[in-house]
Amino acid sequence: MNVSKLSLETPAPDLGPVEPVEPATQSAASSNVPWDITPSEKAKYDQVFDSLKPVQNMLAGDKVKPVLMNSKLPVDVLGWIWDMSDIDKDGYLDRDEFAVAMHLVYQAREGHELPTILRPGLIPPSKRKGAGLASSVAPSMPGAVPVLPGAVPVLPAIGGASGAGSGFGRSTPTQGVVGSPLPWVVTAAEKANSDAIFKKLDTDMDGLVSGLETRDVMAKSGLPTNILAHIWGLCDSQSAGKLTTDQFALAMHLIQQKLQGSDPPSQLTPEMV
Repeated sequence: MNVSKLSLETPAPDLGPVEPVEPATQSAASSNVPWDITPSEKAKYDQVFDSLKPVQNMLAGDKVKPVLMNSKLPVDVLGWIWDMSDIDKDGYLDRDEFAVAMHLVYQAREGHELPTILRPGLIPPSKRKGAGLASSVAPSMPGAVPVLPGAVPVLPAIGGASGAGSGFGRSTPTQGVVGSPLPWVVTAAEKANSDAIFKKLDTDMDGLVSGLETRDVMAKSGLPTNILAHIWGLCDSQSAGKLTTDQFALAMHLIQQKLQGSDPPSQLTPEMV
């Protein structure tokens, strides 16, 4: 560190080896990646989807819960699977998102480690950039209720007391009262998962992770180094050269969004802070 060099142009931080991909062809390449779910698997999952009586081609959490619970997987794992599968974050699973959820359930049951972010091959072709993504404003449907602020999302209750939540929801980093800040873009499930990764990376247990400590995790996304450097710069808002747990969670969220076709902003929006 040298104050006299603060205004000098410097190269982007080294985030590790990544396969070079031309920016102009990045989206096209991602859109051409075969879907990991085979036609025979999809047909099987579609039968289950239809048997659950979807409304407007959507399934709420209370209808998906029995199927997920039959897997005997831990509730926190199922919550993470739901959060990754709900790609457009509307609180419901459509036909393709349900297929992703079922695929991940079978992977987990067979002992495979769940991904921290959806790789391009797991994202349904219908959800990739330029393939007609759903509007960012979710349609109003009965049954979607948010998780209490700060709570880790759990499976929706069914057959319990009236008023029980019927779908997975999003959480906010602050108390959800009228006039409070916008909900955080990082969901509770994303935060819980990133915290687990953060704990492994923070070897010196100082509550911060450096670029060197996060290099391998971020490089696994396959994103170009300049994109990862931009995401790092957005999250390291104090230019400390290290990320806190919240900043790391945001970085992982922005990487996931980029893999789904949404470019990181030039600067953080209020709901990202």
